[in-house]
Amino acid sequence: MRVLLVTWSEQLLEKLSTLNSELEYCAIVTDEVEPAKKILERVGLPKSLIYPLYDLKECVKDFYYDYVLCVENSWGRDFLKIVLEYNVPKNKIIGLNFFCNDNFLIERSLKYFEKHAASFEMFATGLSYTEIGLDVTRFKKKLFNFGRSSQDLYYNFQVAKHAVAYGGGHGKFRYALIGLAPFSFNYDVSKAINLSFLMLHYLIPFGDLHNFHMPVETYKKLLRAEYFSTRLPLEPFDINNPFYAKTPLKFMTPKNRLEARNEINAWAEKHYPETCAENIKILDDYLTFCEENNIRPIMFLPPMTEGYKKHFNKQIIDEFYYLVRQACKKHPLAIFIDGWKLPGMTDADFFDTSHMNIMGAAKFSTFLNDFIENLERR
Repeated sequence: MRVLLVTWSEQLLEKLSTLNSELEYCAIVTDEVEPAKKILERVGLPKSLIYPLYDLKECVKDFYYDYVLCVENSWGRDFLKIVLEYNVPKNKIIGLNFFCNDNFLIERSLKYFEKHAASFEMFATGLSYTEIGLDVTRFKKKLFNFGRSSQDLYYNFQVAKHAVAYGGGHGKFRYALIGLAPFSFNYDVSKAINLSFLMLHYLIPFGDLHNFHMPVETYKKLLRAEYFSTRLPLEPFDINNPFYAKTPLKFMTPKNRLEARNEINAWAEKHYPETCAENIKILDDYLTFCEENNIRPIMFLPPMTEGYKKHFNKQIIDEFYYLVRQACKKHPLAIFIDGWKLPGMTDADFFDTSHMNIMGAAKFSTFLNDFIENLERR
């Protein structure tokens, strides 16, 4: 496999040691050229492979490669964004970040859940709005929150199936909280090339890349086999913050409010009929799965700010409500809670225009708990 590697020179030696030694490099584009050349000497690669970042545009244009491999040091995704701007075909771009524990956190949460499954009565799945927007301490029934940033319906369903299998299957759980976003039906993380670095998160626990443009066996060849045997300790484990996403109390800033318009506008043009059709089927299968296991599904759209709701694309949100109504008609035991219509939420409950802070999470979780407790009394 011939790759053009784009990365920061920081930890370059460790990066090259983690990548498969059988990869063929047409070029390695990085920020600090001279230190990078010395590292290549140490590992037996020719120094001529090194190119400075300011030559990146020429490198992606002039070199032959199977893939442009962008290895980031953080969630910045700087190189992915730049390479996309240089018109590299999307099916030739791969993002990786193996310099934090994030790639193994989903597997760790599943393993922890497996060990302690007997103590849980409910589980939740969803995107970051669910990950950050639920406070499990507010529920009388013990809840495990599998919500994870950018986690689409497909992988939420995979998590749910694992949870039920670990928890003893039929009759174990009372409720599944299914967090949705207004764009859930038009979103597939495996097709979002700017999020391609997340695919390793799901390959590790599930061995599955869904609709990603690279086959699983080819993808695995990017990294040394030893990397996939890495395991994180299960303890200590914060049940209310399993993915380290929650932060101390924060409030929105004027910058948050202004930047939200860019995010909202980006979704206005993202209507994908094929993805939508697949996600309708996935949600239907998810709800059927809950029914077959005597689990009552509670779908919810988390609260968001008035500014976000006001400017979100009307066609997409109308389609979202229609599809949820259709799902509820087909599955009479399914419930939908519209957090966008929940009274009492104010801008002080959010740290940006679409994500609740810990105060908002406590308020929304108390509402959900009371709703579930009322269901129990019926």
